[in-house]
Amino acid sequence: MWLHCSRALAIFAPQGIKMESAAPGEMQWDEHGGTFVLRVGGLEVSPVAEAAPASGIWLEVALPLPESLLSAIREFAGAHRLPLTLLSPPPAELTETPILAAGHVPGPNLFIYCDEPQLHLRALGPHTLELTVTGAFKARRVPSREPDVVVHLAPAAMARLLSYVLALNG
Repeated sequence: MWLHCSRALAIFAPQGIKMESAAPGEMQWDEHGGTFVLRVGGLEVSPVAEAAPASGIWLEVALPLPESLLSAIREFAGAHRLPLTLLSPPPAELTETPILAAGHVPGPNLFIYCDEPQLHLRALGPHTLELTVTGAFKARRVPSREPDVVVHLAPAAMARLLSYVLALNG
């Protein structure tokens, strides 16, 4: 499932790296071997100022009109056998614990990752969703081809995320 990502920013302060979208792009929600992946690619990499705030990932997703979004969520959930739950009214914020959150940085060939991240979702408006990932990010050298950020979720967490988005736009 593809969604419009109006803003993407990742700051990895200990590594001195900032990754950012120069223009609105796309966010992919997909499944790979039983793990669900939220991914934004095509990011620009630059050094971060010495007084950088805490590390994290901030994504702003522009949601399509409710009719097409509801159809896409139900189709995606059905294809992956994810049970959707009626959340009425939806909570102000949803917090999940992903399996992993990471950024791939070509050039220095860094894989910057957090294996105990916290994912926070909240509505910024009727058609805008904010996703924030916080945690302690570490790095190791791994060949990378494209600068991107990814969040890996277990099936139950992905089902709750989809149910939350469905409730926000239902």
